[in-house]
Amino acid sequence: MEATPTKTSTDDRAEDESPPDSRRVPTMSSLVRHVKKLPEHARDYRVIRTTALFFAWFCMGLYVRIVGPTMIDLKDRLGVDYEEISRVLVSHTVGYFLSTVAGGIFLDFLPKYAYVILGFAFVMAGLGTAGTPFTSTLWGLGFLQHVAGWGHGFTDAAGSVVCVRLWGAKASAPMHAMHSGYPIGAFIIPLIAIPFLSPDRPAAVNGTTPAPPTVEEAWRLSQVQWPYVGVSVLQFIIGSVFFYFQYRELVTYDDRKQEKSPRSFSAFLSPSRFLEGQGRKAVFLLAFLFLFYTMFQFNQNPFTQYMVSYMVETGMYSKPEASVVYSTFWICYASMRWISIAIAAWVPIHIMLSVEITGLCISGIVLAVWGATDKTVFWAFTCILGLFSSSVFPGGTAWANRYLDASSIVFAICVVGASVGSTAANYVTGYLFEYVGPRSMLYLFMGCGCALLVVFAVMQVSVSPLFETRLTQEEAVEMSVQNDNNGKRDGDDVASAPTLMSSQQK
Repeated sequence: MEATPTKTSTDDRAEDESPPDSRRVPTMSSLVRHVKKLPEHARDYRVIRTTALFFAWFCMGLYVRIVGPTMIDLKDRLGVDYEEISRVLVSHTVGYFLSTVAGGIFLDFLPKYAYVILGFAFVMAGLGTAGTPFTSTLWGLGFLQHVAGWGHGFTDAAGSVVCVRLWGAKASAPMHAMHSGYPIGAFIIPLIAIPFLSPDRPAAVNGTTPAPPTVEEAWRLSQVQWPYVGVSVLQFIIGSVFFYFQYRELVTYDDRKQEKSPRSFSAFLSPSRFLEGQGRKAVFLLAFLFLFYTMFQFNQNPFTQYMVSYMVETGMYSKPEASVVYSTFWICYASMRWISIAIAAWVPIHIMLSVEITGLCISGIVLAVWGATDKTVFWAFTCILGLFSSSVFPGGTAWANRYLDASSIVFAICVVGASVGSTAANYVTGYLFEYVGPRSMLYLFMGCGCALLVVFAVMQVSVSPLFETRLTQEEAVEMSVQNDNNGKRDGDDVASAPTLMSSQQK
């Protein structure tokens, strides 16, 4: 049974009111004090639910990344080429896009149902994952991956909302902890899949590449359905855990202690609610946040989804060797996710992101120029890339939580940007891989990494003190009207709205 909270609001206020230096610089006495409180923290309901979110992201790493090491077998079972299967796999990111939009809007109005959204997300993703290796048509594969994509998007949309509701302004480290489960799952899944893959094709003789196996041979030689079935069983188990959390949430939920949701469609559409009445700047930041995640996924998807195929098709590694390289990438990725939990507690998020994105950009250039034909350089900088790219996704949501009033819609915009980038990248990479050549994938990866660095630089400069602006008269009126309406609804004193107006007019 789930434990009750062990931390009072008084404790939270005491921590919030402590001097910034005491929270920023850990001392030996503070570390000892935190260690002594570990048993107490372990019974905290927030820790329990954040641990469940960690396992949810671990399972997500399994079912999302299982397609990469098994793509060659799936392609041969269907008798198609890379361009055709990449076109069908886009259906996953289409489902991801639609579910993040729907989930973000739903949770903005009804945040207390976040856990049931997570439960249904894993049921849908489990159904899509279980059926993927058994389909014999492209349309069937597309439908099943579309269903899995809906589950993927709902998880991303609801998980971030739950984490921020649990931890509030202190959500940066828990957000990194939640996301640290994903690379662990992605690291394990290729190792699980190796025994079930079809054997490597024989080496070329006299310069002639052997023909791919027939569909019948591919079904006979490959047993990749078993890892898919195992992962789907775990998805159903995790879904049931979140249904239990939803039951507990409905029993203990108190509307007065939760965040305010918009009561009208006009309030829902108003961008000023995301940045203290500064509607124009909020729109600018949201647009660049969307572009940030689009560029990041456009950078990541070509490499992570087609990494194994690139190594095998170019003859750099065999299938088992390529799977080991793939797993090494995710080991580095997972290691940095865990390290970033501690870093995020002490280092400002904009410094973290600046270092990570710069390293990602440099790694992409080295891989495209030197690593494309050198096995040692490719493997080494694949590991370095895993270290630098690991914390960018949760870091972006932590950045949004730092500079914006991060409701479920803000997180939905982040995830929608990621889904748009994934959708476009899947098809573009498959087309380039099939008709231009495998190396074009690395050039696409390099270009998007450089573009991501430019986008983040603009984002960070726009929130610097140099660009601080006062509210315009129109924005002040809009904000005061919203405060007045909220005060009338909640029975609060509405005197703060005129006070704001007078202060802006002075």
